[in-house]
Amino acid sequence: MSNEFLILAIHTPVRAYTLKSILENSGIEVRLKKVEDETETESLYVMIRSADLSNALNIIEANRLFSYDDKFTHLTDDGRKRILVAVDFSKHSMKACQIAFSLAKDFNAKVKILHVYHSMYFPSQIPFADTLKETPEEGLLDKARRKMLDLCLDIDEKINSHEWPSVNYSYSLREGVVDEVTDSFTKEYKPSLVVMGTKGKDNNKTGMLGSIAADIIETIRVPVFAVPENSPINSLSDIKHIAFLTNTPKRDFSYFHPLVNVINKNPEVKITFVHINGIYGDKWDENELVETCNNFSKLYPQVNAGYKLIDPTDVTLAVDNFVKFIEEEKVNVISLAAQKRNLLSRMFLPGNSRKILFNIDTALFIMTKPHK
Repeated sequence: MSNEFLILAIHTPVRAYTLKSILENSGIEVRLKKVEDETETESLYVMIRSADLSNALNIIEANRLFSYDDKFTHLTDDGRKRILVAVDFSKHSMKACQIAFSLAKDFNAKVKILHVYHSMYFPSQIPFADTLKETPEEGLLDKARRKMLDLCLDIDEKINSHEWPSVNYSYSLREGVVDEVTDSFTKEYKPSLVVMGTKGKDNNKTGMLGSIAADIIETIRVPVFAVPENSPINSLSDIKHIAFLTNTPKRDFSYFHPLVNVINKNPEVKITFVHINGIYGDKWDENELVETCNNFSKLYPQVNAGYKLIDPTDVTLAVDNFVKFIEEEKVNVISLAAQKRNLLSRMFLPGNSRKILFNIDTALFIMTKPHK
């Protein structure tokens, strides 16, 4: 088993040969194999013996290879868009990877899989501290490496069986607080999109996405696509109806270009502007929502757009009405602008602040304003 060659990463030829040279200088045998797919962009498998995996990862992490704050990285970069997948090795992590690979195929992008592990340190003066420690820090790191390897083996199996497209992908392991490290990594890696998996209603007994995942969504300033494990969405073609929560339509339009880029890949998609009266102290009538929809249609005539006004008597009823709309109209993506991220907490009472979005099998897409 230790002599078996495993896929360490998929890189462009320049990066693959760079990584090969660095690893071989440390005595690690490396094989490169061309990725056979239908894309025009050439990629290579970087393969090493399974026994060398831990050492190879140490070398990559120690040298911060292909870190996007390194000038050399930009010289070897192929210029393609980047998609970051945040994983915790749960079942919904595989769902997130599936979505990311499908999107990468559609947009000729590459994928980075990120896992953040958290080490716990106990001062020696604390009684029983030694029994609380798993091992030195390397124990947690090795465990994360094994799980990452298992995930990549599952991904490679999907690629080899043609269930998933073959795209350029690699992974990174980082230590620290998950939302903080994910935020700093997005600033370094500069992805066009972050994809995350969520539990969905059947596996989320608390009715919450989970504080860590929700913190990531509300912290980072990159478009986020959060997909529940049981969501019917596996690719862009599965997106049929998007509900956009709107409050200030004139400003909201500036965020729409990334979303329209997605919709253009699937012309059958419908987008519905949804306004819930009273959440921000404002109250719209139907004419204002119609005007919003019409103004959007003038900018993007190719998009099938509609509207929905929810006029509840209280917040609890707003939750019920919105969920009913989502279910009856078969909405499979809820979208909102980045500046409305606090809508998740302002829209509902504290006890229910995130339940609405994470207790249903509906994906969440948070948009950001495109850079000028």
